[in-house]
Amino acid sequence: MSRHCRQLMLFIAMLTIGCLSLPRLAQAQSVSCANPTVNNVQFGTIDLTTGTVNVTGSIGWSCTSTGILGVLLSPQANIAMCLNLNTGTGGTQANPRLLSSGSNTLQYQLYADAATTQIWGSTATAGTPIPLGIAVAIPAGLILSTTVTGQTPFYATLPGGQTTAPVGTYNSTLAVTVGGSYTLNANTPLSSCTSGQHVLNAGSAAFTASATIQKACVVTANNVNLGTVPFTALNTTASNTLGATCTNGTPYFVGLAPSNGNTTGAGVMKGAISGNTDKVPYQLSSTPGPAGVVWGNTATSTTVGNGVSGTGSGLSQTLTVYATAASANYTPDSYSDTVTVNVNY
Repeated sequence: MSRHCRQLMLFIAMLTIGCLSLPRLAQAQSVSCANPTVNNVQFGTIDLTTGTVNVTGSIGWSCTSTGILGVLLSPQANIAMCLNLNTGTGGTQANPRLLSSGSNTLQYQLYADAATTQIWGSTATAGTPIPLGIAVAIPAGLILSTTVTGQTPFYATLPGGQTTAPVGTYNSTLAVTVGGSYTLNANTPLSSCTSGQHVLNAGSAAFTASATIQKACVVTANNVNLGTVPFTALNTTASNTLGATCTNGTPYFVGLAPSNGNTTGAGVMKGAISGNTDKVPYQLSSTPGPAGVVWGNTATSTTVGNGVSGTGSGLSQTLTVYATAASANYTPDSYSDTVTVNVNY
């Protein structure tokens, strides 16, 4: 009987040893990205004389890989992340995007590259998202998380030449949405936002693009040439044009100031020959002839005075100026004067 007892004990010992063999633990790992951070895009204060305005910005992002790891470790998670951008509240179109001030708009665009060839868009609108490929390495252990962060640049452009935009502050609120996928235990970066095995836990952020249009005027002037006349000529009149380009909707008042400082448009022309002291009087007016309406320099930014008024359209507006010399009975010579055009707005 003692022999049977020993055999039973050995059998029990063998069973006990088998119970101590541990099974492999299942792997659990996930990747998530926090809401991105984006500063507002501020084009600043501009006017119709400003050319193209370029601004740079960046998107801050943060992605975390969390693992509960056993015997089989997953050393790396490869992420394909896309930063999608909507059209914004300034308008429904994506190219160009729009800033709005009431019913008025300004064109602008956001790009993923410094060469401004790749419009920053999304999978739902024109252009393409800003793509990012990220590798997140996981150290060995039981319960671990690893976070990677970065800043990705973007480029904003507001084209010049939008002269018909009225004065005002223009803006648009845009939303950045993180989309993408990831693959665990893979050493090759993913080729697109949808090529991974798992959907990326996405985040989003909002920012504002803005620009302020201020009042401005630009003036151009053409010479008034009274021509060659005999000394007997009376009330010689000639005319030419001024060009006034002012911000759309901006009232402006134009004054003319001869070099002698006279505020009623009564100037004198000096001869070109050395020693000639004669001065030929002339009168500036906004209508032709010696009885024309005087055009002087008493205009201000709020009143027309003896000047000429207009309201800007953002395009060049033509104003005609007349000069009349009552008499030509002076020493033969070429006579001239410089008139300053003052645009008040």
